[in-house]
Amino acid sequence: MGLGPPERPRRLVGHHLSQPGSGRVRDPSAEAILETAHPEDHDHVREVLGGIRRGHVENLEHRVVREDGSVRWLLSRGDVLRGPDGRPNRALGVNIDITERRQAFDQIQESEARFRTLADSAPILMWVSKSDGRREFVNQTYVDFLGAPYDEAINFDWRERLDPEDLPRILKEQVAGESSRQLFTLEARYRRADGAWRWIRSISQPRRGPEGHFEGFIGIGFDVTDAKRAEADLKQINELLATRVREAMAERDEAEAALRHAQRMEAVGQLTGGVAHDFNNLLTVIIGALDLMQRNPGDEVRRGRMVEAALGAARRGERLTQQLLAFSRRQALRPEPIEIDAAVREAEPLLRRAVGEAVSLNFTLSGGAAVAMIDSSQFHAALMNLVVNARDAVSQGGMIRVETAVCDLVEGEAPETPPGAYVRLSVHDTGVGMDAETLSRVFEPFFTTKEVGKGTGLGLSQVYGFARQSGGGVAIESAPGQGASVRLYLPRSTALAPELAADEAPSARGRALNVLLVEDDPDVAEMLVAMLSDLGHAVTHAADPEIALRHIEGGDAIDLMLTDLIMPGGLTGVDLAHRALALRPALPVLLASGYTGDALAAADGAPWPLLRKPFSGDALAEAIAGVLEQEAKPA
Repeated sequence: MGLGPPERPRRLVGHHLSQPGSGRVRDPSAEAILETAHPEDHDHVREVLGGIRRGHVENLEHRVVREDGSVRWLLSRGDVLRGPDGRPNRALGVNIDITERRQAFDQIQESEARFRTLADSAPILMWVSKSDGRREFVNQTYVDFLGAPYDEAINFDWRERLDPEDLPRILKEQVAGESSRQLFTLEARYRRADGAWRWIRSISQPRRGPEGHFEGFIGIGFDVTDAKRAEADLKQINELLATRVREAMAERDEAEAALRHAQRMEAVGQLTGGVAHDFNNLLTVIIGALDLMQRNPGDEVRRGRMVEAALGAARRGERLTQQLLAFSRRQALRPEPIEIDAAVREAEPLLRRAVGEAVSLNFTLSGGAAVAMIDSSQFHAALMNLVVNARDAVSQGGMIRVETAVCDLVEGEAPETPPGAYVRLSVHDTGVGMDAETLSRVFEPFFTTKEVGKGTGLGLSQVYGFARQSGGGVAIESAPGQGASVRLYLPRSTALAPELAADEAPSARGRALNVLLVEDDPDVAEMLVAMLSDLGHAVTHAADPEIALRHIEGGDAIDLMLTDLIMPGGLTGVDLAHRALALRPALPVLLASGYTGDALAAADGAPWPLLRKPFSGDALAEAIAGVLEQEAKPA
């Protein structure tokens, strides 16, 4: 068997089978063999010796007891010698000590028995395969799973028990795993002997001989059905939880939407109260002034004062509307290169009148010739809001300081403001300051710390909206009793600010024109007719685009068409202009609109200027002069 030390002969033994003339077989050596043989082997030894007497020698393995009491295993091999008459008369043989080999064999037998006992007691399927894939050992769990005798189980074709859905995949994976001669794992459903389908996960480990050559696989199989069910249950639970989470999230979103709606309604209520109060005050001035002028038409002095009061109130209403639009970012800006220091100096007289004499207002302008691409009117509105807010925060004898400077911001230096080159406008005051809670809400729409009726809460909102629309940002530093500093950052531009001489300003009045006015609102139309007539123009009014087209088709003398942008019906002012120019290609066109935001999309890309309502007579005259000047330029 190749185990233990090499076999070596111990001694030669000769046996006389008979003596001449005696007629009786005499075998003293056989008796000696029986005397030394282990008592448990006597019968076997005697049987083999009997065969020698009959002339047949077979190999004999037996135990002998030595004089010192030790037991050894002997292998006896020999042959029978025959005389001239052909009868066996002598046996010649050799005894070989095979004790070490028998001990090794017994150890192997014992080891195999222990392995089989261990394997059969294991609650998992176990097998050993040969290099050709055939099984050479399976354990009892393997046999029980199949419900077949051992001899059948060891040669069983597992394809008969595989779930049909898993069969193609398993065959492909098994071929790949066995050909790799590396550890591989399979997992599939198998039908047990009782008909139940069970998930089995098998792991096959290659086994190699003493010289490293591949001899087959050792495999084990686990029943993972319960784990699979738990996994399926967990997946179902997760799906259920996901559904519940989605439902909870939907409920939360619905609640948040309801809360936001309530907050919006609350904000609208705040807006309604503040704006209505301000507009009622303005309307009180306007209506009262007009009423006094109507009652006293001959009082020129009072009439002049009332006209100024009414115009002032109307302009404040316009600024309030612009604040609302700037905050909501519905006010379309008209950016142009503005030199910030020059713009502040231009606003200084108005700012001083707004602050009054009880508060000190100082200017430190260090911006030099720095230019920003901004809307001039919105910049002045933002500056006015900052200064007025500072005025309301300081007491009599307090101080407000307006500063300008150029700066280069780094990432994170100012909230929501990207790094880059900026012009910084700062307004500092020595007022009451703000706590952290107020600072966190200072840019909220309609939020104000002033008394009811003292403000709409749109001042800083307008500043914030203007800054963000202009590509910049706003930062505020304040603490209770420490005053406040508001810094407005506007991106620096390389464009040059225009320098218009006084004599380059367009004339308020030009030559008399025949103007076709297209306006659907009768009150606005009546006012525009009066304004155009006051400028010396003859006016033909059309209440809708179709009437206007009839005037054009009819050959009326028309030098300029002034049309509202948005009107009832299917045509806009832009549509009307295109159709009018198809009839009269050289007709000058001026658009006008009181709408903002998306409603002005109709004018996007149109070649005609847009005059925004409300506007004064001078602004109307300037716009008309601009249109005529543009038309006069060579193409």
